[in-house]
Amino acid sequence: MPISPRTFHVVTCDVCGNDDMDDLIPLHDSPAEAAASARHIGWLITADHMVICRATDEEHRTAVDALLPPAPRFEVEGQLSLHLDSTT
Repeated sequence: MPISPRTFHVVTCDVCGNDDMDDLIPLHDSPAEAAASARHIGWLITADHMVICRATDEEHRTAVDALLPPAPRFEVEGQLSLHLDSTT
């Protein structure tokens, strides 16, 4: 039985370094196949190829929050505030 080297791809989380499975690490033939597998199990892959797993700890939430746009401003500078209570 000959032994020959092979190249394969494994997805790992950029936040914690975990691979894409707990017990079995799937080996993928291409980066595209690895990315598709990660997306299939619910991982986030950003446009700049950052990979974030499904963990819900503070570190992962912070990484996802950093990707979100800033909260919208509901008040325009110089705008008068609305008094919505019925006593005025």
